[in-house]
Amino acid sequence: MDALGKGVKGAGLDVGFVAQGWHPDPGGVETHTVSLARELSTRGHRVHVLALDSREGLEPYSTRVEVGEAGGGVEVRRMAYRYHDHRGLVDLVQNRRAEDVVLAWLAETPCDVIHVHHLTGFGAGALRAIADVGQPLVMSLHDYWMLCPRGQMYRWDGVVCGTPEPKACGECIARTWPRLAAANGAKPIGPDEQPVADDVEAAAARTRFALAMLEQPARLFVPSRAAQEVFVASGVARARLQLCEYGIDAEPLRRAVAAERAKLVREPGELVIGVLGALFASKGVLDLARAFTQADAPNLRLEFHGPEWAYHGDATALETLRGLARGDSRIRLRGEFAHGDLARVLAGLDAVAAPSVWHETFGLAVREARAAGLPVLVSDMGALADAAQGGAAGLVVRAGDVFAWRDALERFAKDRAARERWAGAPPVTRTVAAMAGELERAYVETIVAKTGRMPRLVQPIEGLSSGRAPEDGARSKKGFWGRLFGG
Repeated sequence: MDALGKGVKGAGLDVGFVAQGWHPDPGGVETHTVSLARELSTRGHRVHVLALDSREGLEPYSTRVEVGEAGGGVEVRRMAYRYHDHRGLVDLVQNRRAEDVVLAWLAETPCDVIHVHHLTGFGAGALRAIADVGQPLVMSLHDYWMLCPRGQMYRWDGVVCGTPEPKACGECIARTWPRLAAANGAKPIGPDEQPVADDVEAAAARTRFALAMLEQPARLFVPSRAAQEVFVASGVARARLQLCEYGIDAEPLRRAVAAERAKLVREPGELVIGVLGALFASKGVLDLARAFTQADAPNLRLEFHGPEWAYHGDATALETLRGLARGDSRIRLRGEFAHGDLARVLAGLDAVAAPSVWHETFGLAVREARAAGLPVLVSDMGALADAAQGGAAGLVVRAGDVFAWRDALERFAKDRAARERWAGAPPVTRTVAAMAGELERAYVETIVAKTGRMPRLVQPIEGLSSGRAPEDGARSKKGFWGRLFGG
């Protein structure tokens, strides 16, 4: 089987991914989708990707094609987009020109099923556009963007939302993006061009539209029960949400970390706690840094490994963190790292912390740390607590509580027996292959339900017959063009 996963001639699925980013773009979703694409390729499938291109100087909505090895040699089409044309709240959820790009990509790419991973830039309306041309469709809900334009149910003033409420959403969006507020002259319309009276009504219309669009996919995947509960509370039927945890290949990562650690020379007695990911206020980085400066732990060092980005244009937390680092040489901002360097980064750490104050949907970084044999210190928000394995693999700390984080840091620094016990706890992760197998079955079942056709697979799925493939790819593609243009 070659890098494109062609395998048996005429067999295997063509799977389309729609995502905001793709390798080498940083982020947990990008890490997840690349590992999934690689595993699907080994199973004889072909993955086609549509993602954003945020580089400067490109014609908006123009596209280019790239083929890279990072995702098994998949073909990636990038749509140039920098959120340049937002004129009102509606533009955060609906983008007609981007929908046209999605449809053009579908027409030229004969996919058996479309798996949407993130619609920032493309708009939630892309789900309806895909479904309307008869394309089998599933979606993963990696964060809360479909409910909250900021993506994390974390307001401008630091309040964490349980569900989207029109008044709070309208005020938050006006504070985050003043130019999109009706009070500031933004266009007063909602999705599908209906008039809205004010920002509250605009926010309510956005939420209704997004929830309606979530009815379009045949399957909705969530990575944790914690994420599932947020969507249920916000109006998504529980029966539509399928738990599908991310996969991590623990043993190869553990070996790679051990090999990197053998190269290091460490100061005797020194302990290093790392935070992996963008230095956003919602990640609780300031709470941890402030707690660190108060902790009685002279042998402890705190490292932040991640991009230094302003959070929706607000750099207040980032600048404060930089100030703390300038005042304490034990706090170090290491900057962004490629996921290929994960083993090297983890090798230099004794634990990984995730002090987030939003409802984390999974917490990939701390689960990768556990896979590598590191203890974790996590907040009690969302799915993070699961990574501590009920206290067997680390500490769960009250989110936003600087004093509680101070105590946790001191205990980690002083309690060697606990550190060794936490590090020795076997990680509770599942493999990428197991994750891909679950999604592969869902793809096939969705295709059969939508088209009545059982695709031919390279590797049979237990309980599903192999079926027959279409007589030729060109005929399938022509049929898609017919659905698209009514021919």
